[in-house]
Amino acid sequence: MKIIRVKQVFYVLSLLFLSIHSIAFSQGPTRRITIAVLEFEGNGVPDQTMQDVSARFATEYAAFKGSKFIILDRSQMRTTLQEQGVRVYGCSTFKCGLEAGNALGVDYVVTGTLTKNGSVYGLKSQLIEIKSARTISRANYDNIVGDILTVMSKEVKKAAAYLASAKVESEVAQKEVSEISDQKVIILPLEITLKESFEVEQLASLVNEWIRGEVTFSEKSNLVDFSIEKTILSKEEFKSGVMSNEVAKVIGKQNDVTHVITWTLRVTENKSHVILNHFNILGRPESVLKTAWLEGGLRARFQTTTDIDVLKMNIRKYTWSILGTTPPTGRFPVDSFFTRLWMKIKITIDSFLFYIENTYGIAVVILILLLLSGFGLAFGYDAIKGDEPEPGIGFPPEY
Repeated sequence: MKIIRVKQVFYVLSLLFLSIHSIAFSQGPTRRITIAVLEFEGNGVPDQTMQDVSARFATEYAAFKGSKFIILDRSQMRTTLQEQGVRVYGCSTFKCGLEAGNALGVDYVVTGTLTKNGSVYGLKSQLIEIKSARTISRANYDNIVGDILTVMSKEVKKAAAYLASAKVESEVAQKEVSEISDQKVIILPLEITLKESFEVEQLASLVNEWIRGEVTFSEKSNLVDFSIEKTILSKEEFKSGVMSNEVAKVIGKQNDVTHVITWTLRVTENKSHVILNHFNILGRPESVLKTAWLEGGLRARFQTTTDIDVLKMNIRKYTWSILGTTPPTGRFPVDSFFTRLWMKIKITIDSFLFYIENTYGIAVVILILLLLSGFGLAFGYDAIKGDEPEPGIGFPPEY
């Protein structure tokens, strides 16, 4: 009796195993996710070099993803895009990435740019899901000092590894590139006064590069081509700065920008005094939120040592303040609570006065400062004078 029951159980288990096995085989192999690494766009980098960078990125990405994903063949990708009439080279925007992904019939695309500002590189890349039309992950590396071989061997590999590690099923909290403001910014020196140990031409280009690096990383604004700024800085009349915000506005309008960042640098024997301004030169379109458009302007003043590394760190850090945002955690050393509080108070006051200056003119700012000074002097006088003394006993009257 027991033997019969064991045979029945064995028979049932065998049927169950065979049914599961047949179902698994009837479904066929699991479909693998397809990804296309588009040709990266180069700014200040030769086309052939950009093709090498794109190919290296695809190779590194495939090495991290392994056999779970299919990386589209590059020659096949270019041929398909040409046949579909889609841009092959320099397709770096979110919109172009979606268009290319739909034309290729892939699940995901990777777009990217490599920008060279002087001797400094900046690498930006993003992974886009075609079906949901959203950015899954980004890998941005800026202020890369070195040659193209360094970028290829280190930063490209790190960016590919970062994007490859993204969980494609997860919800995305990051904003898409299409949501970035329509701001277009030019960066100009307002006034440069240096001691003899600094070379004006070199430092002016460096300060512009430092600011450009943070603006690029923040994704708050688009920048004009760096060659435009370098051409302006090379002119003899602007060797020590454009000298006024009005001149900066004229230059900005000539180059079709919406915003201008100007900076003032005065270096003495012991201190570096810096002023950063960010203001719009066009009216705000109805389609753009006031907070995004930064109506009026923002200003930050600070002083630091003459050490070039300290100066660079502070200019980069305060650039975020005039952009109206805060840097991500870990980008800069953490200041104390009171330092951050005092920094916010100063920027609020400076930005208010800068707004008044842009709206009503410098005369109104001077009047406000005179009124505040008058109130301060009156309050100080009252504090020193004190209350009126009470009548004392005095001397007895003479009889």
